[in-house]
Amino acid sequence: MEALLRQIMRGTALRLCAVVWIFGYMLVELGAQVQGRSPYGLMFLANVPLLLLGIAQSVGLGLLFDNLEARPSWQRWGLVAVAGLAAGGIQTAADDAWLRTLALTVMPSWQIWALEFQPQRLVLILILYTWTMFLSVALLWAARTADSARISAARAAASEAAASRAEAAALRLQLNPHFLFNTLNGIASLVVRGRQDQAEEMIGRLADFLRSSLASNPSASVPLDQELATIRAYLTIEETRFGERLHVEYAIEPDLRQLEVPNFILQPLVENAIKHGASHVRGPVTISIAARRVEGGAVLSVVNRRGRHSGQPLSSEQPVEGEVRRGIGLSNTRLRLAGQYGDRAWLECRPLADGYRAEIGLPLYILANAA
Repeated sequence: MEALLRQIMRGTALRLCAVVWIFGYMLVELGAQVQGRSPYGLMFLANVPLLLLGIAQSVGLGLLFDNLEARPSWQRWGLVAVAGLAAGGIQTAADDAWLRTLALTVMPSWQIWALEFQPQRLVLILILYTWTMFLSVALLWAARTADSARISAARAAASEAAASRAEAAALRLQLNPHFLFNTLNGIASLVVRGRQDQAEEMIGRLADFLRSSLASNPSASVPLDQELATIRAYLTIEETRFGERLHVEYAIEPDLRQLEVPNFILQPLVENAIKHGASHVRGPVTISIAARRVEGGAVLSVVNRRGRHSGQPLSSEQPVEGEVRRGIGLSNTRLRLAGQYGDRAWLECRPLADGYRAEIGLPLYILANAA
């Protein structure tokens, strides 16, 4: 980052110093025109060597200022002030010598004013050149401060983006260990009971689910259809585990199948529905997954409902009226939505008389070309 800053500053220093000195010698050209000393543009062309010398000295002062960064401020500015005075003196001496040379060689008409020794003129030129040197250093210091601030902001933004991607990956890949344990236990149970075909089918479904959850980009958006395919792979495993107790329904509006959604955004909601709606309740449970349009966006919902003869929950984990779930999965989902959409997306959860509903509100971005 420091090397990048120095590279940027070198380009900035050259441009700033060039602008300052070109502007200064344009004023010299204007003064020569007012005094009638030379034809239009000739004075500026004659001063090009002095222009280049001024730019080089100003850039050198800027580099000196940078190299003294570790010194105390009073030493840094003091040394630059001395160097600026010396640079102004060098520029003044070069100006006088160069104009005398031109007057004695190619521009004899300049001898009237260029060869005469004028202490007041030399002092004025010294002041102007020294002021220009200090102006260049001040502008370079301001530009360096601005560039440092921009680079720091860019670095902070890059770090935040990297952190968000890492967080998205961590959240997306946070597989429920209970789910994996129960799935493997279910497979082992099928094998022990001699139901190899069902065990193989369950292994295939687990492989499909793991492949879709681990192979995709965690920070990318995907079509809702792709997200639902991952959810189906997960739920088919749970259907094998719970058997006829678990029933899954889908109600997806056709024009929302290409809706842009964060990858793996529904998984925590479905896992919660299984955990609280099936694992801790006797009798049948229905998981309903829906997507519908609303004004200005779309709403994805996951609802778990107990059957009429399901009875009471097996534990106190099922929410009561007015309770809001604040588990890790839901918190992570809120963080992902806020990181990607800001306040344009939301997650709401509320208990129902016979179950629980979780809803995600998203902006209506349709991936028209999604595969």
